[in-house]
Amino acid sequence: MGKQQTKKQGKKVVKKSAAKRTTGKKTAARKTAAKKTASKAGKHRGACPACGRVVELPNHKGRCECGQALCSRGGRLVRIKETPTGCVKMDAAKTISEPPVVVPGKPEKRTRKRADGKLSGLDAAAQVLAEANEPLGCKEVVERMLAKGLWSTSGKTPAATIYAAIIREIAKKGDDARFRKTDRGKFALAS
Repeated sequence: MGKQQTKKQGKKVVKKSAAKRTTGKKTAARKTAAKKTASKAGKHRGACPACGRVVELPNHKGRCECGQALCSRGGRLVRIKETPTGCVKMDAAKTISEPPVVVPGKPEKRTRKRADGKLSGLDAAAQVLAEANEPLGCKEVVERMLAKGLWSTSGKTPAATIYAAIIREIAKKGDDARFRKTDRGKFALAS
């Protein structure tokens, strides 16, 4: 009685009985319920994207001390966009650590050294341009950097790499950039 046979387009198709189909659904439902309870039992920790505090959320959702509504998605905390009329009361998140203290003012300029003791490409270019006291093209800058041993590369086009990095810094930092473009393909150290 457990199996029923039917003919469909000339082929035999075996169907499971209704009793077996429901038990399969029940076990699948139990498995998903177990996953949900396991995920609820887990701690949802992460840094608040608004203020940087490390917080622990109760029940996937919570509110940071800064007032930002948060939820846990994919193992990280994300902001919940709320409208004033659609705000939901949420439990407060437990603060694990405070955000890093930021001192107002201009940050210190630091030069990064790699593990082998050499400077980064931009730092070496800034040093070469400071010593040159005149605008140089990227090809000349790279030749001087490699000759002095300030920088090493295995790339085929190191001049293009340095050019792109200098342009990126000028675009990102604007007036605070270490470089300025004087002419087509020529750069000098910003004063």
